Amino acid sequence: MTTGKNENARKEFRELILGHVSCLYASDANEPAFEGIIIDVSNAGLGMFTYRPVTEGIGLKIYGNGLWENSRFATVKWCEKIASDIYRAGLIFN
Repeated sequence: MTTGKNENARKEFRELILGHVSCLYASDANEPAFEGIIIDVSNAGLGMFTYRPVTEGIGLKIYGNGLWENSRFATVKWCEKIASDIYRAGLIFN
């Protein structure tokens, strides 16, 4: 799959994994939680698939379901539609 991003320009090593996550919007309790699938992770952030678009710049609280001991906070760096109901997003850990 081609994302249009320069994969070789990254500063952090990314580990390719598949993991289920639950996400909450950090700033608005009225937004519903949503599910995602992590496809890669580094010390700086993660890449994930989701069934709904997420807005660039928005903060998320991510529950890693066995990936981390505690939830992680991250900011959406980019999000693009890759299929009819599938989006890929890049997040930076706060």
